Amino acid sequence: MPEAPSGPVGREAATGPPPEPGPSRLSALRHRTGLSRRVLLVSLLVPLVCGLLVLGTLVLAPAAERPLILGGTLIAAASGLAATSIGVYGGVLVPGLLLLGVDARFAAAVSLFLQVLVIPLGAASHYRMGNVNRSIAVPLIVGGMIGAFIGPFFAAALPKDTIARVVAGMIVAVGLVVLATLRWGGLGSVRAPTDVPTARVGGIGLAAGFSSGISGAGWGPIGVKLLILTRLDPRQAIGSSLVGRVFMAATAVFAYVLSAAAFTDVEPNWWLVVPLFAGSVAAMIPGALLLTRLGRESATIAITFLSIGLALPTLIWGH
Repeated sequence: MPEAPSGPVGREAATGPPPEPGPSRLSALRHRTGLSRRVLLVSLLVPLVCGLLVLGTLVLAPAAERPLILGGTLIAAASGLAATSIGVYGGVLVPGLLLLGVDARFAAAVSLFLQVLVIPLGAASHYRMGNVNRSIAVPLIVGGMIGAFIGPFFAAALPKDTIARVVAGMIVAVGLVVLATLRWGGLGSVRAPTDVPTARVGGIGLAAGFSSGISGAGWGPIGVKLLILTRLDPRQAIGSSLVGRVFMAATAVFAYVLSAAAFTDVEPNWWLVVPLFAGSVAAMIPGALLLTRLGRESATIAITFLSIGLALPTLIWGH
């Protein structure tokens, strides 16, 4: 029986060629998410730049404002993460700001203004992933713009505590319905991409836009959750809602400008604007990756509990 040749060649023949080096973490993440290297690098650099903006604000702000700035930044980061993971932004931001003692009408206005600025980033991430369905987005935009235009005029006529309590109640109620539906397995099957109930989607946009126009919250906790309960694909519901949210928020901001009475006796805190913007943007792309890695039900459960937890104190005490 001939002996196997000795040396490196013999060893390779006996044991096979050396294994190929495994893919790097960056390559593996690109493979799982379908994102380009450029997008992944941006997702790492953006939080760094945003952190510097928050740090600069803390240095310039009066000492008494710094705890509020830090708290607002954390709430904004949670909101940005929630926006691109399950489509909730104001439903986390507004209840969180109310807990920090921010005036309800200022919280509503700044939430809508920030959505115009930061949501396009999250929407673009979902568009690249193929999560935007025009059949969902178009009726959602139409209904959302109508509701968002009407909402601020109601806000001008209602006491701020009433506004906060009503919207918090809706957030809690819809959140409980979604959790119950998950428990019963109601999201196990989804409609075909072409089977979109246009009128129902438009009605959801109208209700969610009206709620957002009043309080700056509701588009995600009400709109996205109802889209998911309609058995639309959750990823398409979230991605399409982010596109619709930009148009809805811009309409609501315009309506707030027209309805100057909505800002009567409002106590604005301008030190919060930059940290809220920075915290939201820093978490936008990671939020899109979170949905890919956790799955829709895990992300939905986690952020639904967060939005309910933030809304309950406002529902109970009204401020």
